[in-house]
Amino acid sequence: MLASSAAAFQSDGGGVLVIGDSLEVGSGPYLRSALPGVTVDALKGRTSSQGVRVLAARLEPSHEVVVFPLGTNDSPGNPGGLAASLAAMRQLAGDRCMVVATLARPPVGGVSVGALNRVVEQFAGQAGAQVADWHSVVQAIPEVLGRDGVHATAEGYGLRASLLAEAVQGCLLGGAASGGAASGIPAPRDPKARPPEAEAPPAALPMDAAVSAVASALMRAVTPIGAALHAARTAATKLGPEPVLGAP
Repeated sequence: MLASSAAAFQSDGGGVLVIGDSLEVGSGPYLRSALPGVTVDALKGRTSSQGVRVLAARLEPSHEVVVFPLGTNDSPGNPGGLAASLAAMRQLAGDRCMVVATLARPPVGGVSVGALNRVVEQFAGQAGAQVADWHSVVQAIPEVLGRDGVHATAEGYGLRASLLAEAVQGCLLGGAASGGAASGIPAPRDPKARPPEAEAPPAALPMDAAVSAVASALMRAVTPIGAALHAARTAATKLGPEPVLGAP
């Protein structure tokens, strides 16, 4: 069904539709740099059920990939709601390739997002969707999040965009047929592990410098998307105030 080549989409994301929340408000500029022409419809506080209605209104025949990284604003105590939204998204998407994302946020009323993430993973396995594993990235590098534990830093938004763009590339390269491959930036190597060829371990970096170095390295690790995002990060103007997450 995906008639366009992956090479074409590296320079033109016109066949990609992204329906997101405030996290895509932040990551959108980086994603547009990586996939020029991509359509990003993002609104702070958007739930997955609201996203389904937006998808129904915005989806066009020219869209070949549907990116639906919603769920952060859903109630962690109602995983069935997210499951229903993903099922409705799948029905609307038809035979298009789909991209979903795992979730990272503090517990709400003592309830974590664990059940919601299981819904995302089960959906991907059943529907053959690509997964942008944002939860794993946050677990590996918590510094990519801001003080509220939900929204990202500028570096974090660039990393999130790279996850989504890499997942889109997985779609274009036929990754969905493999049964829902997880797209994620590798966890940083254990700093205590000495490379075989090294004569001596490198000098320890201060914590802030180490985090910055890891994030910068991870930005470049996702190819060919990483290089475009690295350039966007250095050239982009400073983003405005962080959007406020809507009530779950």
